[in-house]
Amino acid sequence: MRAPRTIRFCLGIAIALFGGAVSIEPVAADGISNQQAEVKRVLAEIDALEQKEGQFAELGVQALDLKSQLDAEIVVSQGKIAAQQAELNVLGGQLSNVAVQKVMGGGSGALGPLFTDPTAIDEGLQRDHLARVAVNAGAATTDDFEALLRALDKEQRSLTKKQAKATDLAANAEINRKAADKAGREATTRLAKAKVKLGSLIEQERQRQAAAAKRQYQQKLQQQQAAAAARKGSGKSGSGAFGGGASLGSGGGGSYVAVSGQAGAAIRAAQSQLGVPYRFASSTPGVAFDCSGLTAWAWGTAGVSLPHQSRNQYSSVPHVSASDAQPGDLIFYYSPISHVGIYLGGGMMIHSPQTGTSVSYTQVHWDKVVGVGRPG
Repeated sequence: MRAPRTIRFCLGIAIALFGGAVSIEPVAADGISNQQAEVKRVLAEIDALEQKEGQFAELGVQALDLKSQLDAEIVVSQGKIAAQQAELNVLGGQLSNVAVQKVMGGGSGALGPLFTDPTAIDEGLQRDHLARVAVNAGAATTDDFEALLRALDKEQRSLTKKQAKATDLAANAEINRKAADKAGREATTRLAKAKVKLGSLIEQERQRQAAAAKRQYQQKLQQQQAAAAARKGSGKSGSGAFGGGASLGSGGGGSYVAVSGQAGAAIRAAQSQLGVPYRFASSTPGVAFDCSGLTAWAWGTAGVSLPHQSRNQYSSVPHVSASDAQPGDLIFYYSPISHVGIYLGGGMMIHSPQTGTSVSYTQVHWDKVVGVGRPG
């Protein structure tokens, strides 16, 4: 059945004006292309913010770590000062006894400065007279007395400097904590707005990027396996891609390589904290963790001590190539390093990501990995 003449006429005008249906396709394609470009741009912005949050957090944790070391030194210094002051008090008591004996004996000539207003005489002169009286009574030598005063003065000056530096480090840590929180909030807000505007395209692109990075990793792994097989065939020694014969697995939740020993203990400890919230500079099971706090605590339960900072952790453990990664290894992100997680096998790791999140599983983004470390 043909369309009424009026409708055919209107369709003809529409085609004449807009060039027919063929002109619509490029517009739609351009729209999709622009949308895809925006998704990539948004994810790049969010990734940059998350990286910035991690870097600020690292600086804050570093400041707190240095402050902790200083606090320990301050306690030692305060103990030394207390001991030195006690020693001076003993000597002061001896000097007081000597002064009384001199007065009772009527010989006060050498004690004149001792009974003068301390603000009206030179401290050095007063100290000299005290020393002379002590020497006369056989209580100490001039050198002993002077050495004790110099040691006390030196220790007090050192303590004052350490206390001032500890205060500065605490302030620095707080500044970086606030900066990290701000970057984290901006990343969360940016992601929420992007999801409202772009819907599921954000998560789809994230998965696509992770899958692309995983494919590159697998290709590198296969190349290494082929090279190892060739070496074995030619009689040359070479280690397997995972060193212990473990396989990559299929990825995704739960397809992890079973592992025992210290690495297994560390993994099980980390898994016991799934859902525990992220918090800056925290390492308290059941309460809160930051990224390096989780890895340090988990490996600590396995008997391996790690510093509470991802860069320091990287410096403190042996390194292996990404293609040699085994379950339990530490996976380090970004340059400079500002994030760390524990590898589970199957292209997955467990970590404490950032503000507003909790301990969770995630695919390893191998394109962001800058190093792999093996504790134990």
